[in-house]
Order: sequence, then C-alpha cells, then structure tokens
Amino acid sequence: MPTIELTDRFCQTAKAVDGKQTDYFDTVVKGLSLRASPAGTRAFYLNYTRPGDGKRARMKIGRYGEGDPKLTLGKAREKAREGRGGIGDGHDPLVEKRALAASQTVSDLIDNYVARHASTKRSGDEIARRLRKNVSEIIGTIKLADLHRRDLTRCIDAVKDRGAHVEANRIFEDMRAMVRWARGRGDLDENLVEGMRRPTETAERDRVLSAGEIKTMWAALPDADMRESTRRILRLCLVTAQRVGEVAGMVRDEIDLDQRLWTIPPARAKNKREHVVPLSATAVAIIREQIAAVDALDDRKDRTPTPFIFPGPGSRSAVTGASIPKAVKREEVIKRGVSIIMGIAPWTPHDLRRSAATHMEEIGISPFIIGHVLNHVSATKASITSRVYARYDYAKEKREALERWADRLESIIKGGADVVSISKASK
Repeated sequence: MPTIELTDRFCQTAKAVDGKQTDYFDTVVKGLSLRASPAGTRAFYLNYTRPGDGKRARMKIGRYGEGDPKLTLGKAREKAREGRGGIGDGHDPLVEKRALAASQTVSDLIDNYVARHASTKRSGDEIARRLRKNVSEIIGTIKLADLHRRDLTRCIDAVKDRGAHVEANRIFEDMRAMVRWARGRGDLDENLVEGMRRPTETAERDRVLSAGEIKTMWAALPDADMRESTRRILRLCLVTAQRVGEVAGMVRDEIDLDQRLWTIPPARAKNKREHVVPLSATAVAIIREQIAAVDALDDRKDRTPTPFIFPGPGSRSAVTGASIPKAVKREEVIKRGVSIIMGIAPWTPHDLRRSAATHMEEIGISPFIIGHVLNHVSATKASITSRVYARYDYAKEKREALERWADRLESIIKGGADVVSISKASK
C-alpha cells in the first residue's frame, strides 16, 4: 500500500502495479486513498475505523474526474475531512451513506439531477419532461439501493412499445447521463448502464424538400390544424435556416427590426456561441405579424406584455421547440396507403433547415458561408486560428446569402422562374 502526497497530476496518471488493484494513501489527509484499477479507473476512498465496533471500513467517495462538478483531489480531501470529523463525533459515514441511499427513490434522484445538472443545459426542460414522464411514472418509487438495470430496461421498453423509437433513444441517453452523474457523486455505487446499448439504431436523416414540395407545403400551411404562431415558426425555420428550438424561443430583446438582425445569445445557441442572424424582409414581416398578434392578445387579457415572441400557454415562457414537430406530425394522413403531411412525403421542422441550406448551395452560395449561417461548429470553430485570432463575423456574406435565399424562396412559392446562381450565370 504505497503512501504518497497525492497531486492532481499523479491522480491523472496513477496506474495499477503489476496488473493488480493498487491503493495510494495520501499523506495530507489521513485515511484518504486513491485506488487505481487494472482497467484504468481511479477512485477516491475514505479508510477509517468504525466508532461502533472498532473494525476497519472503507467508503467510496467517487471516481476521480467524474460527476458534476467533477471530483478533484481538493474536493476528495474536503469530503474525507468531513467524514473523519463525523467519526470523531461517533458517526459512521458508510452507515449514513447507505441509510441515505435506502431512503432516496428514483424520483428523488431525478429531481436532484434536474435541479443540479440538467437545468443548466439548453434542453433542460425537455430532459426533465422525458425523465419524469417515462421514468418517474414507471419506477419512481423504487429505492436507489434496490435499483437494478432491469428497471431501466422497463422504462425503455415502455417507450418502444408505444412505437416511439427516437424517444426511446433519448430516454436511454438521459438515463445514462443521470446514472453516470449519480455515480460520480456517490449516490449510486454502480454504473447500471454500463454495457447497455442504444435501444434503436436510427439512420441520420437526409430529407430535403424539393422546390415543388416547398411550394405545396407552403400553400397547405394556412389550412393545417395548428396555431397560427406554429405556422409562423415553421415559415421562419425555412426562411432563416435556424433551428426550431431557437426560433420558438425567440425573445424580443434578441430582435432589432430596424437593423434587421436577430442575435441568438450563447445560452440559447447549440454551440454556446453568440449567433447573429441577418433577417430578410420576409423574415421581418413574419416576426412583425407575430408581435402584433401577441400584443393584441395581451391587451385583450389586460396583462403585462410578454417578452417572448412565441409565448406558450399563459405567456409565462416561450413555446417549447418539441411542440412544433408534434404539431407537424399530427397533420400526417394516409392516402392510398401512402403517408403524407400537407400534401407531400412526411417531413420535420429540422428538414426545413436542411432544405434551406441545400437550396442555398444550389444557387451558388459557398458551403463555408452556409456553415456560418447555420452556426455550425465546423465553420465557426474550424481551427485554433479561427477560434482565437480571426474575429471576422461574415455578417455581410451571411446577409447576402439569406437575402438571395429569400428571393429564391419567394420565386418557388409564387411558381416563377428559377433564380440562377452567380457561378452558373457566369459560365
């Protein structure tokens, strides 16, 4: 049992000796050890003498570098000192840990995970909804001490049995992240999802609406059984080429209609980088219509104006991005054995973004500029040079791209002549 003054550098590289599990005891905090396994994992333990019977005991503090926040050497020493302080008062930390685990349920874990971790994510509301609906309602009363992998499988199977295979994959990812988080904190002693596979293999979508399909869909949209605000969100997804969640969550402070700019803050952008979207005249007209409708509703209800351009029920928050695909899916009908949505083959709001990007490339816009319009990491963080030194924002090029796409879209909708790309026209 080697004794050493542990350092973060040592903890990062500690290895098992002769292929056997090895404990390295810290000289700074008595009883603290780092266990290195042959598999390459490293975990902290508190080793102590039980106050009740005088026997030796070991309590796992957590894996080095895991959890949220990540378990560092400093945090491990702090937890070890807290544990030893309780021992001096006659408390057994291992017994108390097990008692806490025995009292906590899966529902308690979900609430804790949502409050301390998931809520900090852009998709936090959706993660909370999925876990509470698909996990809490099925195994929420099970104690953490009794939780088994088969319980997690039950939750996934219930979703698959509804035919919601994409949702099943998302639930699996949610539960895997939560279990890893709980293990890193010490709430669970085992990684219950280790070795489990995604329940359904799904192919990456490549659906692109043709010009004819865009024309048909746009013409059918006014008769679709959905809120007018949902129709406007779908139109903006196609006009601006932005993500449905970012469009649905639009806030008034983000919009400058005079300058025709929409600034998506880092907190709402997928890649966590501020994204400025130049607005075409078509996009501005849609946003103005929606603001006028929301203002009129607030006036009728005599309530404080909402900051959200697409408010949800009660106007206390924005409509969720997940509600838009559901509204589109509800329009699906079967005609002569073939599924269609608004007169064309089934599509999703994200397909509108992909379609906009594809049609922009068809009219000669550079894929690099399209990447900046889409706010793709591959375009905005392509290299150290572009991340650190290059600060040019391509605002002019993005505006030109979206203006040209708006012109092309108007031509498609009206059924006029195609807009010829500059590169083709010059040949």
